[in-house]
Amino acid sequence: MITRGLLLACTAFGAFVPGLAAAQQTGADARENVGIGDIVVTARRTQETLQDVPLSVTAFSGDQLEALDINSFADIGKTVPNLDVQRQFGSASAPQFALRGVSTGTLKFEADAGIGLYIDGVYLGRPAGTAFDLADIDRVEVMRGPQGTLFGRNSTGGAINFVTAAPTGEFGVKAEGTLGNYDRRRGRITVNLPAFGPLSARISYLHDENRGYVRNLTPGREFTFTEPFGTVRSAKTFGAENTDAVAVAIRLDTGDLTADYKFDYTDKVSTQLGQQLLGYDPTYTAGVGNPPFYTAPPSIYVPATTEYQKALALDFTTPSRLKIQGHSLTVAYLLNENITFKSITGYRKMDEFVGGNDIDGGAYDGGAIDPSLTGLPFTNISSIEDRHQKQFTQEVQLLGTMGNLDWVLGGFYFRETGRDNNPVFIGVVFPTFTTIQPRTTPTDGNTIDIFGVPSDYLAGADTSIRNKSVAGYAHVAYKQEHFELAGGIRYTKDDRREVVRAAGLVPAFVPAGTFNASFDHWDFDATATYIANRDIRAYLRFATGYLSGGVLGGVEFKPETVKSYEAGVKADLIDNTLRVNASYFITRRSNVQTLGFNAASGTFLFSSPRGKEDGFELELTARPSRHFTFNASYGYLNQRLSDDPVNGPVNSLAPKNTLSVGGQYDSPEFSNGSYVSFRLDGFFRDKRLSDPIQAAATNRLTTLPSRFDMNARLSLVDIPIAMTKAKVSAWVQNLTNNHELEFARNLSTNVIGTFQVPRTWGVDIGMQF
Repeated sequence: MITRGLLLACTAFGAFVPGLAAAQQTGADARENVGIGDIVVTARRTQETLQDVPLSVTAFSGDQLEALDINSFADIGKTVPNLDVQRQFGSASAPQFALRGVSTGTLKFEADAGIGLYIDGVYLGRPAGTAFDLADIDRVEVMRGPQGTLFGRNSTGGAINFVTAAPTGEFGVKAEGTLGNYDRRRGRITVNLPAFGPLSARISYLHDENRGYVRNLTPGREFTFTEPFGTVRSAKTFGAENTDAVAVAIRLDTGDLTADYKFDYTDKVSTQLGQQLLGYDPTYTAGVGNPPFYTAPPSIYVPATTEYQKALALDFTTPSRLKIQGHSLTVAYLLNENITFKSITGYRKMDEFVGGNDIDGGAYDGGAIDPSLTGLPFTNISSIEDRHQKQFTQEVQLLGTMGNLDWVLGGFYFRETGRDNNPVFIGVVFPTFTTIQPRTTPTDGNTIDIFGVPSDYLAGADTSIRNKSVAGYAHVAYKQEHFELAGGIRYTKDDRREVVRAAGLVPAFVPAGTFNASFDHWDFDATATYIANRDIRAYLRFATGYLSGGVLGGVEFKPETVKSYEAGVKADLIDNTLRVNASYFITRRSNVQTLGFNAASGTFLFSSPRGKEDGFELELTARPSRHFTFNASYGYLNQRLSDDPVNGPVNSLAPKNTLSVGGQYDSPEFSNGSYVSFRLDGFFRDKRLSDPIQAAATNRLTTLPSRFDMNARLSLVDIPIAMTKAKVSAWVQNLTNNHELEFARNLSTNVIGTFQVPRTWGVDIGMQF
């Protein structure tokens, strides 16, 4: 990893070159206008102001991202209506998203996400591995509802696009540092280089670390496995992170031709949040020939402690390491004054060693099963995982205008390959003083079988994938002074391949194999917008969506499709001091894909024949004076999923009500030009279930309670120092120190859960030259 000393050296460099750079725009200048500012978005693949787009879009500027401490996909669920983001277990870098009832967060390469995730317009094939910090974010766009045409790749719930900053062409340095509790240390430095002819460049470096929130009572226990796993050691704490990230942006601008190269790299070592035992099966009898998943389901699970614990005994949970890199090249060439050719080329690579994952809720000893095994490490349910993925994307577009018509023609290509080696140990005793070799059959390997499980891959898998997708689309908008009609069409063809080396009964009783599946689909969208005046518009929208089918464990599953109907209004009122955006939506889904897990089957797919969602969303922003800003958002969702004909009822994982409220006060300037800014935010999430498997015995243990969290930030802005200005902020997250359940799952014999991050606080110091 890049050392902390490099960050300190870069920060020191930034602090001592004020004489070489122009001063930033003062806070007084930036706050002069009373009205609500607008944000430029690319929700329709062209640059438009947020209020002009007839879609449900939430956008965040750079200042808003800083105020809300949004640095990655995992942070984005704070103020967006009907969006919930959870830190699930299984990986420290795989958040679970729920947007308008579409839930995703799968760790399996065989299944895609119903929420399209993008960085600089480049589609990310895997939602797993998205809890990484980007070093230089400029803005974020969250598009709710199926995107149909323009962002139509696997977007039955919506799309989230992170846009990183472009170079300015003028020399400038921005340095920031953070100190906080739990040994939080964060620093970032950004350097804009002066333009060299048509070339300009920008580079950013970020370091962020904390020591974790829950202590491990069994740290440093060592286990050595055969490759690709190697030696792992149990973590000292849970929730710890140590991240280094770099972002590079280079722009070539000759007038008619603009080429933007973006590079991002993240190296993150982290541990999952502490996994607690919430309850267990009272009929569970640990003994040879009596596996717990062969017994009849109990009528009730006996609760264990359901309170947040500051120390846990997880002797097989180890740090994980995630390495992410991405390259993109966006070229725009003005063919003539009416037509632009655009190309977006992307390559991304993910390498994650999840390490050991102790999901039995605590440490066990061999003597608890058989006295003759006393002293040997025993695991009720645990896993170890090594995963790698890489992808290439190419998108080309022709964007044009012809009188009152704006149009887009586009083509899209996506190819990814990946391998995931993930044995799951059920009732296993590990040998000591030798290298542990997981069993793929009842006779190979050297783990000691207690429960009669035929292999360590019965509930795990060792698979490879190769997925391809090709799409073509067209979109046109006809604009008049008081109305706009827009519509589009998209065709998608998916080819998917799964190679199963070990999974379920493979290769213990069924030979390994290669499985292929192909799907195609047409999608449409149409929007009618009435423009009352430049400040008020209303729209009606119809859109379809498509989530690719695939093959999981050699079993083919169907694509998920959706039809969405939406009515919305966007209004800037009272001299642009009050903004009201509201929408009502109805969606109807077919073959709803939901992934579940149990000890007998491992990861399996629910396929609800029908899903119904309807809801309401409201976003308010008010700026009655230059000193006060208020914002609020509310989302209501009513979701109903039909039963899977094979696996039975399926739980909705999305909260019914989401609410955020916030306010900011910026004081008048002091005599030296500085001013005080205070911001307070609150976030409410309704209670919801965390496990898709419906079971009366465990629903109460896997129900996440409703919660209201608060964040606060107090800043002194534009402090004059030499020839530049500084900013100092004191902040606190989870102000009331809530300890609510964050994520929970029933693992057949027991119920495991994680709790939210406790109260954190710190001080930020930043300078910009």
